[in-house]
Amino acid sequence: MKLDIFKYVYNQGLPNEWRVEECRLSQTNLIVGKNASGKSRIVKAIYMLSQLLSAGDILETRNDEWHLFFDIDRPEQKIEYLLKIEKGLVVQEKLIMYGEGNEPLLLERDRSGEGTIFAKELNQKIKFQTPKAELAVVKRRDSIQHPFLEKLYQWSNSLRFYEFGTQLGKNFMTLMSYPTIKLSDNKRELKNYNYVVSIFQAGKQEIGDKFIQAIISDMKEIGYNLSEIGTKIPSTIKREFSTYNTLDGDGLPEFIYVKEEDLNFVTEQSDISQGMFRALSLLIQINYSLLASKPSCFVIDDIGEGLDYQRSSSIIKILIKKLRQD
Repeated sequence: MKLDIFKYVYNQGLPNEWRVEECRLSQTNLIVGKNASGKSRIVKAIYMLSQLLSAGDILETRNDEWHLFFDIDRPEQKIEYLLKIEKGLVVQEKLIMYGEGNEPLLLERDRSGEGTIFAKELNQKIKFQTPKAELAVVKRRDSIQHPFLEKLYQWSNSLRFYEFGTQLGKNFMTLMSYPTIKLSDNKRELKNYNYVVSIFQAGKQEIGDKFIQAIISDMKEIGYNLSEIGTKIPSTIKREFSTYNTLDGDGLPEFIYVKEEDLNFVTEQSDISQGMFRALSLLIQINYSLLASKPSCFVIDDIGEGLDYQRSSSIIKILIKKLRQD
């Protein structure tokens, strides 16, 4: 399922109202503009809605309105979703699927939480009551009676949001025993870019050398000539626990290291430059999603922040090429 049209209003009618009248999206999108022109607000508004559609609870006192259209080029699968929130409470919610028989309006609720939803097994609409601060499309999920809700949930749950201008997991480590756990069993960690070390370990375990070589190749294309990427116990911790009696250091934390071709030593995660680590972290996580065949919608804010122009342009070209091939 692909998001094609995105409309958004924040604080409607108030002095600080901000809106996106109509943002039309294609398979791959690059939003450019001057500083403070709203680029980050657009991508974060999409990400925020994906979080709501995954969890269903509204935790902030907000005034937001989203109007989304999916798969508009496939009339038999076209989906329209409207959500309006005032002071942290849902005042309107509507789901329309134009390919679902003669009655496309499958879910509708008002500010009281009362509404109707189509029940497939019963072949009729039924009434429901949802708490005012919760989304009906999430709380009413039922693969038997309301299978149409799964499409919206799967889209939101597969969205990956990366803030390139942040640490992107540089200040996070993981435990050596983690590779025994399949990361795919923990969707929360897969969606959190701070768990890049765990994601790297999972990719190494599940995909193997193909995964590592893809990252090295991408990094070389950006201008970072790496010959090796792996994980290790940080030197400071290893010295501190030199008398730690455990098999292969099991239970000690690990982080990422890289070996550059023109250096005769490895560079540990804490010593990797922020710009290089941002690029490395992003490429680890995107290569994992693509090579592990995990359907994803990638949303990246401030792409290239902290990199020079050449490297910033290169990473954008690499990502576009990868996503078009996928």
